[in-house]
Amino acid sequence: MKNKITLVISMILGLFVFNACNEPYPESIELEKFMYISLSGAADNPIVKTVDLDKTSSFPLSVSYGGTTNYEQGDIVANIAADILLVDSFNIKNGTNYLPLPTGAYSFDKTSVTIANGSRISDQIQVTIQPNKVNFAKEYLLPVTITSATEGKIPVSEEFKTVYYIIKGNVKTTPSVDKWTVLDASSVWQAAFPVENVWDNDRNSYWHTALTGMPQWFAIDMNDYMLIEGFTWVNRQDATALPKHVKFETSMNGTDWTEVLDVAEMPNKKEIQILELPEKVIAVYFRVTILSNWADAPYTFVAEVSPWAGEKPTGDYEWEKNTWEINEFKSQWDNANWALSNIFDGNKATLWHSDPFNASINGMPQWFVVDMKKSRPAIKGFLIWNRQDDHGLEPKHVVFSVSDDKTKWTTVLDLQEMSNDYTKELSYKTTNPTPGRYLKVEVLSNWAGGAWTYFAEITPY
Repeated sequence: MKNKITLVISMILGLFVFNACNEPYPESIELEKFMYISLSGAADNPIVKTVDLDKTSSFPLSVSYGGTTNYEQGDIVANIAADILLVDSFNIKNGTNYLPLPTGAYSFDKTSVTIANGSRISDQIQVTIQPNKVNFAKEYLLPVTITSATEGKIPVSEEFKTVYYIIKGNVKTTPSVDKWTVLDASSVWQAAFPVENVWDNDRNSYWHTALTGMPQWFAIDMNDYMLIEGFTWVNRQDATALPKHVKFETSMNGTDWTEVLDVAEMPNKKEIQILELPEKVIAVYFRVTILSNWADAPYTFVAEVSPWAGEKPTGDYEWEKNTWEINEFKSQWDNANWALSNIFDGNKATLWHSDPFNASINGMPQWFVVDMKKSRPAIKGFLIWNRQDDHGLEPKHVVFSVSDDKTKWTTVLDLQEMSNDYTKELSYKTTNPTPGRYLKVEVLSNWAGGAWTYFAEITPY
């Protein structure tokens, strides 16, 4: 009897469990502890907004809620505001140094939004940036946050209640020289030496002033908003009246100028100069005024000038040519006067002359190896002077190579026809820049097809 009673009870319990398992779930289950309100974009922090410097910029934001599929929660009103006090904590946490966006440079068209009953997303707030009230030479942070919300049963998510906007100006960091034009200049000596030469990427061309005394100046319209952290400067390569005291100014309108750099003594040398401003600026125009030159002449000249921003340019490497030694060579004629070392003495009036008479070592090719005494960075190019006092057998086909061990050589430049022009310094960029300690120069032919050749000067850069 006891077993029968137990069996009956078990059957009844089984039916109860079966019916419970087959009872359908409700169409939606509200798990209120998972519901939250969040600000749009907060999950993607930070968000970069690049604004046009010519006009106001606006962008929208809204709030939404999740953790449910039932949006019949009644109207939800969320209050929105900027919280500039959050900038410091953001910078500390992220290792950044953004500035707070100045008050007055931004505004909201309203301070609250509503998620209507039955909706998941609110209406929008428009955030407007006034670029004329911001110095966009710097970068700024604008934290926008939900300060409060109604219907307390749906909390504001602490993780997603604030969105951080990085506000940048739409400025260029790389000059578009094809858009540059000359705004004005104090003078131009001749048509062959216009201001336009200062941005043609050729250090052998230059702007030459009239012979009317100092100071002399020129102004350039870059036709872009440029971020400027400094200027690069290249002097004329074959003269002495090089600029000494130089002043740089910038302008947004071409009329009102601000001095950004005063160089009392511009180095009196041919290598590129990397000039850094005390504080970076934004400009559409820049003006260069040369107040004096190193020769106290009534004129001066400039080969290349350009603003830069971002990664600091590298200058011409200090090659220390006075320490170099000729390691090997095929021939040099009259060691006392026409030695190979003359090629690197900085004097275009001296020269190397290969042997014209010894049949065992004259003729083409001629070659020599230079020990630069330590591993050097990749050579970007060569400045070359041909012989000045006699002509005809200038090098024609010339190959330049570098090596770390004088065993494995890498060709960095193969000139099939090097110019035989002796009136100007020739400039050739390497096609395969490679670092190394040793430099080899091979003259495979000359312009007259003769048994000898010569070089006045070779300068790497």
